[in-house]
Amino acid sequence: MNIPDYYKAVSLKLTEVLDASGLREDIRWLRINTSLETEELETICHEIHAGHVSRVYFFGSQAEATTTLGLLSDIDKVSFVDNVVVLHDIQFWKPSLHTLVTLLMVADERTPPGYVKLQLVQRDAPMTIHNYQDKSFVLDSEGRSVLSHGNLYVSLSNPLNQGIRNGPAITTSIMGETEDFVWGLWIRCCPDQVSRWMSTSSHCNWPTRPIMDVIKQTAVFLVPVGQKLSHQQHLQWRLSFSFAEKLLMMQFNPTQYKCYVMLKFIKSTFINVHDVGNVLTSYHCKTCMFYLIEDTPASLWHPHNLMLCMDLCLRLLLSWVQSANCPNFFVPDENMFLGKLTCPVQGKIARTLQDLLQQKGRYITKISYDNIGENVVRVCQSLSMELYYPDESILSQTIVNLMRKLEELSFHCVWSNLCKLNIFKSRHGPRQEIGNVLRALICSVLGNHLASQSIKQEIYHQEKLILAHEILLLGSYSDVASGKLKLAAFYLARGMLDEMEEVINQVDANFTHNVFEALDLVGNLNAVLKILQEHHSKAKFIQKCLALTVYYSKLDIHCIPKVLIFEIFRSTGSKCSLLMLALNGFPIALVTARVYLYFLQYQCFYLQGRVAQRIVALNNMIWVSKDYYQKCTDLVEHMNNMFGIHVFHTEFTQVSLFVTTSMNLLAYCLKQDGRPMDAFKVLCLSMNLFNQNNGAKWQIAIFINSVIRILWGRQ
Repeated sequence: MNIPDYYKAVSLKLTEVLDASGLREDIRWLRINTSLETEELETICHEIHAGHVSRVYFFGSQAEATTTLGLLSDIDKVSFVDNVVVLHDIQFWKPSLHTLVTLLMVADERTPPGYVKLQLVQRDAPMTIHNYQDKSFVLDSEGRSVLSHGNLYVSLSNPLNQGIRNGPAITTSIMGETEDFVWGLWIRCCPDQVSRWMSTSSHCNWPTRPIMDVIKQTAVFLVPVGQKLSHQQHLQWRLSFSFAEKLLMMQFNPTQYKCYVMLKFIKSTFINVHDVGNVLTSYHCKTCMFYLIEDTPASLWHPHNLMLCMDLCLRLLLSWVQSANCPNFFVPDENMFLGKLTCPVQGKIARTLQDLLQQKGRYITKISYDNIGENVVRVCQSLSMELYYPDESILSQTIVNLMRKLEELSFHCVWSNLCKLNIFKSRHGPRQEIGNVLRALICSVLGNHLASQSIKQEIYHQEKLILAHEILLLGSYSDVASGKLKLAAFYLARGMLDEMEEVINQVDANFTHNVFEALDLVGNLNAVLKILQEHHSKAKFIQKCLALTVYYSKLDIHCIPKVLIFEIFRSTGSKCSLLMLALNGFPIALVTARVYLYFLQYQCFYLQGRVAQRIVALNNMIWVSKDYYQKCTDLVEHMNNMFGIHVFHTEFTQVSLFVTTSMNLLAYCLKQDGRPMDAFKVLCLSMNLFNQNNGAKWQIAIFINSVIRILWGRQ
């Protein structure tokens, strides 16, 4: 193989450009660890909603940190149901009261490699079932009762009737960010097809023996998709090795990592264009990397050889395309091109790969993603790079996803019975620090629920109140404000104004310019990252620089201000999906921390008779409400221009809830301050902004009732 002289120099320049585009090692691992923490929070949200243990895992480019902002990769999520047992051998059957159904992996001569059928097993004995069928189980050609991709699994995959079904996945999109959600079935033991791969002697260089031992203990799962050319496609379940793949991806050294991302750039720029479609996927590129790393010495994979490694990958892909056979790394007998690579497309892709190899690396200058090509040229000419998406941006987006998941968890907690879930279990590894924040967050919710139950009684239950107070104190360290503000509201309900003032003064002192709320995150990505790096810990960042939204449910109505009860019951029990619970009238009140701080300050100073401080708090509420209103109207224009009507409606509705709640709280204080007409004008603005399920209707009704009473009294 003739290697051009300039390959080493250009490889080093390309490495420099990729590092500046968000592919540095420190950013890579911070993204991976943050994804693991977000995965943990997603699991807990899922458990709370489902009411049982149902682990969620993140896979794909986002979890592996192998994407950039330019590539716009989606988020892949897989969840498993613990009460469905899948066996690869009937001898491993065990009776269990917690098992809903037991399935046995079976195959015949018509089952392609990498796929299995799932035969029903009796509940009380290790015996398979024949000649039984219903809406989920059908009979195959041998009379076995096997699980089909029928109504049962569709309902499991999409319990909320949201998104679009895309193969085994349910695809949803919010704010231009796409998520693919799949329900998988967990295989408790290593299947025979994988055992044969592990026993081969070809793994001399990579994976190493310790990694192979870990892979042996790694779960394999099944997804409901069959081989496209099979007549029994609806009965087949594909083996998925996502856990092992994720582990192998983490073993990539910096050059292997960058080579894989470059393959994705090449695929999207040159191959999957025009009428070729998405025939060559990222998974094919990943498989190519696995085989090449396995068959080459580790000494090859260094920064000065990056261009050479890319050429080797393209040559391997070319050989697969020409032979129309892409072997699965874990089940080599499975051809991943089968049913996808038609003759016309095969020829076009082969010619494209040949042309790329003949260009001797010059094609990289034509890669527009993240301005890679132009920046390579500039660096080679000793010019400064022009970064559309610097490394801070891609990492900031990952951090923001984690913060949004904390917000979502706060929302889930307030309307669920957390005592039934084992969410206080020990969390180890990189998720430990987020676990500490999580426990504080849950304590603030539990403490508030318990306090409301105690205050509801005519005679306060002192033991419960003391316990609720202690739990609320533990929950006050969840973030900058939300836990402390719930504690302050508890003091307000108890008439403990001195203690309340002490807490809100502490929150006010902590509310510096470095504190971010939900509405601030998207527009301040780089500022978020800078402050995060200063704290060297996401937990410290959350506790010192993040003010989570304050959520209340109907379980809290006895220890919250009256106006928030209006917000909780702003609608009358409309049925709605999980993502739109708060939007479509679910009994939840949500208020941003800054608005709630000024509202509680006003209530405290109002009851203490401190006029000057009360006016300052009211003016602060007016200022913040105006700021939120402007952000909301700006979002209307932005969404209309960027994303279209559907996404615009969802995102605008979410933001408008923050804004209308802040305006409704402001109107409540204006009325207390003896300014009823100003309060009515603010309520009308709130209704004009969003008139569906708006708590302003309660205040307007009370206002009209007061006017009628006054007029009636005059008559």
